[in-house]
Amino acid sequence: MAGATDVHLTDEGVVAVQQLKNLQKDRAARLRHTMDAFLRRLYDTAGDQAPIDPVLFLATPASYFAGVEVSGAELHQALAYLAEHALIHHIDTEPVTVAITPQGVSCALAGGSVQDHINQPSPGDNITFHIGENTGNIAANSRDFTMNATTNTSGVDPAAVVMLARALRHAAPILDLPQDDVTEFTQLATRLETEAATGSPDPGRLQRWGTSIIGILNSPLVSGALGSVLAAYAGTVLPGLPPA
Repeated sequence: MAGATDVHLTDEGVVAVQQLKNLQKDRAARLRHTMDAFLRRLYDTAGDQAPIDPVLFLATPASYFAGVEVSGAELHQALAYLAEHALIHHIDTEPVTVAITPQGVSCALAGGSVQDHINQPSPGDNITFHIGENTGNIAANSRDFTMNATTNTSGVDPAAVVMLARALRHAAPILDLPQDDVTEFTQLATRLETEAATGSPDPGRLQRWGTSIIGILNSPLVSGALGSVLAAYAGTVLPGLPPA
């Protein structure tokens, strides 16, 4: 601006500045912004799951909230929360890097916030089972479903199958599988849960999908003890599967 022009805030400007200052003090809003902005940038820059140094985020415009910088401590808290909910995973490098998971990609593609993604009901929530010949307390230590027990002679516990499927789906991003195998593994787990929720699960289908799941878990692609533990769990829940 040329000349000696004086610029003064209007009353509306003063109110806006005060609102920004108040927003800057909202820790929950700051964390939500940091999680959303970091995950979106991670998807935009490394959507192919290539690892990046998360500290680089602090040098981007997205790291500002209500006009002030996001701190390193706030970024660390956001990363911990994203990792806890399997939207990113840490890679043991020097310095430590992170990569987006398939669930993180789904969250970014949905266009909503991280909280929206985390709080949405999973496919198996609030299920009604119509189960045959209940020989035990199937609902023990389970929740988020209604059960009407009548007869079941297949030897399959649908509630246990649902819990198995959820465990498999949550573990998929951390088994170090190639992307195609992660997708197949997750789809198989979803099929198990959907079949168990029909009221009359087909043991043949459960065994066929369970066999495929155990095959993936026992493959050389899966490292560490988690694969063996899940394979043994599947063999216990689904009768007639090949040994883990």
